[in-house]
Amino acid sequence: MSKFIVLLLSILCFHSANALVEARLSYGLLGSNPDLASIYVPGGTSAVPTIVPNMGLGVDAIFVIPIVGLGGGIRYENLGFTASSGGLEYKSQLTRTSLIVNYRIINTLIYLGPIATLGISHSNNIKWSDSNMNVSADLTPDSTSSYSVGLEAGVGLLGFIIGAEVGYQNLKWTSLKDSKSTITTTPNLDMSGTYAKIMLGFGI
Repeated sequence: MSKFIVLLLSILCFHSANALVEARLSYGLLGSNPDLASIYVPGGTSAVPTIVPNMGLGVDAIFVIPIVGLGGGIRYENLGFTASSGGLEYKSQLTRTSLIVNYRIINTLIYLGPIATLGISHSNNIKWSDSNMNVSADLTPDSTSSYSVGLEAGVGLLGFIIGAEVGYQNLKWTSLKDSKSTITTTPNLDMSGTYAKIMLGFGI
């Protein structure tokens, strides 16, 4: 009986680590360092706050070919940050939908390999408020482009997946327009930076 249980667990473990379809929930951060002074007019640059990482949740749906280890899928992320200094507050919000391509160099009880994404849909916004909490500028880019390259690793056991991902994400906001007309120019923001994610999911 004990041998049967060990065999059954071994089969389940192998199956979960070599799942055909994975659904994963992630929590991550993107260490962007945009030039916030470029979208701030009054008071020069001394009051512009120090940037903080974008943080938020994401969801992945991935199809992996078990023996080959090659996979693909789709990712949705919702990130943002709030940074303040001397009564000036910046709030940023971004959503990103991207295509995923990954390759599992190791794909047994553990998995390890490169992963890349290409952004196909974005919704972005950044605004700043004065000391009276009045929104003085509300900017949205005309267009956004993004891609990422990274390394993922994790463990698959009994259908459950625990993992992590680190890498670099290129994220460019082009021609921001201010609906409040405080900023009369159309600056660009480079929101690129290193990123990290922790993953929890399920594979079948």
